[in-house]
Amino acid sequence: MKSVFEYCESNILVIPQALHGMQDVEPLLLDDNVGFFYKCLQDDLLDIEFYSNFPCLVYIEKGQETLTNVDNQTLVLKENSAIFLPQGLNLHSDFVQSTESLKAHLVFFDQALITEFLSKAMHSHSQGNSGFSAIVCDSLIQSFFESIKEIKLQRRCSKGLVRVKLLELLHLLELSEPNLVSYLIESTQNTSTPKRNLSRLLSTSDILKLSINDMAHLSGRSLSTFLRDFKALYDTTPKKWLQEKRLLKAKDLLSDTDLSVTHIANEIGYDNVSHFISAFKARYDITPKQLKKQL
Repeated sequence: MKSVFEYCESNILVIPQALHGMQDVEPLLLDDNVGFFYKCLQDDLLDIEFYSNFPCLVYIEKGQETLTNVDNQTLVLKENSAIFLPQGLNLHSDFVQSTESLKAHLVFFDQALITEFLSKAMHSHSQGNSGFSAIVCDSLIQSFFESIKEIKLQRRCSKGLVRVKLLELLHLLELSEPNLVSYLIESTQNTSTPKRNLSRLLSTSDILKLSINDMAHLSGRSLSTFLRDFKALYDTTPKKWLQEKRLLKAKDLLSDTDLSVTHIANEIGYDNVSHFISAFKARYDITPKQLKKQL
């Protein structure tokens, strides 16, 4: 049984499916993948990338968690706050323990249940501040999640009860969150391929071996959208940025290792050693071999 950290060392955390069987996540009330999970993290977890296959509510019981979206906006979720995440959203999570562990509820809804709630919702759809913002939760919400844990302890659950409790939670949230209907309508309309956070994606060393088309595909964008978003973020083209990153990495490897020039060229994504030598000399006015001799 793996922890969240162990799983995410080599995987994007696809929730809720990946939560089943994790040692620091406990299922409370479930109807297949819809329902309530409880996570308790004891150790720091940095840059955990996750993608939600279902509309999801994250409620922080203790501690705090920082979320970063694809536009590099960050949101700190503190005790007794929550966020509603539409289906198909890709985010990064950071948890640094200060005085206590992170205890949080993850609640997953299906579209049929959201549609049922929207048909009875009190508030009309508004163009308020829906999206990447926290929901301040009152004592009713706190008591609600305590009741979920109590039901789990009593082992008295059914699929019908799971759906009743999910609807109850939405109605309680509606009492204090005027934008809830906007969040839920957004969650039913989001069917596009999930975009990933570019700055975090491109911070990995593995990116050096990828083509521009590969980078666009991994980022969840068409090539044209990738080029536009990249230019807005870095004020340069991916080709120029990638070459600069490759040559900087090559310079470090030439200085700090005994690897051959051919090995280094392959390591940073150059299939042709002559092209690598030419690019390196154009950038640093010295060949890789000459640099090695100087060290």
